[in-house]
Amino acid sequence: MNSYKKIAYISLFSMLFFVVACVTINIYFPAEKVGTVAKDIVDEVRGQKNSPKDADEDKTSLLENVIFYASSSVAFADDETSVSNPTIRALKEKLKQRFPRMKPYYQIGLLKEQDDGYVSLVSTEGLNLKQKRDLKNMVKAENRDRHDLYLAVAKALNINPSEVNRVAEIFASQWKKSVR
Repeated sequence: MNSYKKIAYISLFSMLFFVVACVTINIYFPAEKVGTVAKDIVDEVRGQKNSPKDADEDKTSLLENVIFYASSSVAFADDETSVSNPTIRALKEKLKQRFPRMKPYYQIGLLKEQDDGYVSLVSTEGLNLKQKRDLKNMVKAENRDRHDLYLAVAKALNINPSEVNRVAEIFASQWKKSVR
């Protein structure tokens, strides 16, 4: 009888072990939400944000608007993708102020947007010492502010700080589009 109990316990323990071992935890990464936030931020920083429509330009009727907003109110509550806090606003302002000084260097090919979400200095050919120093300092400041921005966005969207590189990669595609 003892051997049957022993076999039953071992079997039960083995089955329990395999069930627990097969459980996986899926960690959700909101790539779509980060993409939307990235597009909004990059458009604002690079001055490509569309101006809001005037009331005169809006051709939809009042009835259409009422039906639209009444039927999709739940979606608006769940789909909040704008991310803003004092840190993000300050970083966006720094990036926005720096971009006009960097733009000529993008246009002549001295600066390049990388796949990792940061700017790289391709060359300093044709620049004097002061211009080289200023450009290098600008790139360092830009990359530092971008890193801080990615951290702040990740925090605002409740993304694990270990996923900041994924946030940066999503931003990279938006940065690249904005300098084309």
